[in-house]
Amino acid sequence: MKGIITIIGILICLNGFSQTTNEMWTETDTISSEIYEFQVPTSWRNYGKMMNGKNGPEQFFEASGKGLPISFNGGPIKISIFLVKLDKAKNLKDAKESTINGYFENPDRIFENEDNYSEKPFELSDSSESILLNTRFYRTSKRLNQSRYDLITYSKEHKTAYMFTVSFQYIDKTYEFETDKNLIDYAEKLYKTFKWK
Repeated sequence: MKGIITIIGILICLNGFSQTTNEMWTETDTISSEIYEFQVPTSWRNYGKMMNGKNGPEQFFEASGKGLPISFNGGPIKISIFLVKLDKAKNLKDAKESTINGYFENPDRIFENEDNYSEKPFELSDSSESILLNTRFYRTSKRLNQSRYDLITYSKEHKTAYMFTVSFQYIDKTYEFETDKNLIDYAEKLYKTFKWK
């Protein structure tokens, strides 16, 4: 009986007293390549370069339980972050359109609203122009709702575009979780550290 009470206590602590977003950023690691640099919280699980960027993310991180509770509405909260090079994009507009088109290529995604995405300009720490996209949909295979943020950035100097994604999966068909937990702030804290070299 004592063991069960201890386990319940640990689960309550993990669920209700997770690290805040600001606390998460007190210790960071620098991630860099020949052409870009950004910071990530040290507490994120870093899977490094994936497949050298070919047919997959160039950088991949997993942050479930970091800055947000580990569960909500009886289901997990999954957080993944990845950086993907957009090889075919010749400018910022191309990169944005490629990303938006990609939203609808996966039949596993169900978009419940006519407004499938929103966008706004975003200025990087080096003053480069970028676009921040936000979309949300239901994943039938995961049985989870997803809020996704994509920073789209293009360097004229390097003639290179990237999609920098922060994905949150959870159970909430109203998607109020997105605003209640201020998910855009979670993503923007990361995006503000990105800069081209």
